[in-house]
Amino acid sequence: MHVFDGCVFPFPSGTVSISRYALELKGLGFSGYVVAGIPPESRAGDSRAWTARYLTRVPARLLARETGKNNQKNELVYVQAGDAGYNRNVLTTPGVHVLTDMHTSPKDGFDRYCAQLAAERMIGVNLSARPLIELRDIARQKVIRRYEEIFTLQNRYEFPLVLSSHATDITHLKSPREMIRLFSLAWKEEEILWKSLESIYRIKNRSVPVVEV
Repeated sequence: MHVFDGCVFPFPSGTVSISRYALELKGLGFSGYVVAGIPPESRAGDSRAWTARYLTRVPARLLARETGKNNQKNELVYVQAGDAGYNRNVLTTPGVHVLTDMHTSPKDGFDRYCAQLAAERMIGVNLSARPLIELRDIARQKVIRRYEEIFTLQNRYEFPLVLSSHATDITHLKSPREMIRLFSLAWKEEEILWKSLESIYRIKNRSVPVVEV
């Protein structure tokens, strides 16, 4: 079973080195993780690390150029979600692996057509645990409802879901079981939640096999 934290942010975006993330995530029970922004520079024990080029606020007209740049080995391309029209552009752009930051996407930003595109192209939809932890009251409930809508679409169209801590600090990390508990606020079927912790492995292996770093 390949249990991955779908996205963490190391120094300088966060406060934690890659090697420290590797140790902590291994201790929590993850078999690997995705590092956003910079490539791993040192051996991370026996954990498996991939990098993600994390694209934010990229105009639709420039998406193909940005995602078409030469990728490093084991690098994935994450693109921040927007409205429905933008998300459709992302999901039809070659080279995209994951549509991320779904909690920032407007209402109806991920519709049935987006769900169908994600399923056909094996593009992951990334849900972050951070807003479930940090937000309160109405703001938190809005995120829970948004995630519930996405899980409902996933149940119908079967596109890959990617769950992540989006950690920038050690205190943001959660064990796989804690991640399942958090996301169960939006979806109760544990089988789907556990499969979502494995999804990034399947997405990456649509092109290149994993290697240890």
